[in-house]
Amino acid sequence: SPIWNHYDKESSDKAKCKHCPASLCTKKGTTSNLWRHMETKHPEELATSKADFDLFCEKIVRLIAADNAAFRIVERQEFRDLFPPHTRMPTRYHLSKVIMPSMIETLRATISQRLTGKRVTLCVDQWTCKGGRFTLSCFTAHYINDKELALKSLPIPATSVSAERVFSAAGERLIGYHISYVTVMY
Repeated sequence: SPIWNHYDKESSDKAKCKHCPASLCTKKGTTSNLWRHMETKHPEELATSKADFDLFCEKIVRLIAADNAAFRIVERQEFRDLFPPHTRMPTRYHLSKVIMPSMIETLRATISQRLTGKRVTLCVDQWTCKGGRFTLSCFTAHYINDKELALKSLPIPATSVSAERVFSAAGERLIGYHISYVTVMY
């Protein structure tokens, strides 16, 4: 349990708080007493722990994305062995359904902010995989800001290579990033 980050074991049924002189009972290994003490006496420490945990989760998601790994890596014992025994580990569900969507929204807002009022050129790259069964498309937005040439990738899946589908997908992506467009060139 992550609560042990805030306590030292005094004996098999006693724990000493690291934030105050309190010594608490932990009969039969239960930690509810310890949680209650932290929630009532040291809530700011728990808030810091939550922020630290979220940052820890974001770093794991970045690692997973960088290596194109599966979220289930966090359930592997070899991965868990990299951390101290009392480290609170996120579940793959938490990473994929809570942390990653939050990170995507933050990134989307950042990109939208950077592209506001800019002229953007979109390029599309397509790959057909598995004997033509499906197509992958990647849009790259090119724009010039006041200080540098910035190249940003905005990936998007496509189901066919038809021009109509690509145009429709481009429109959806532009709307998603709050980019208005007037002229389209083929």
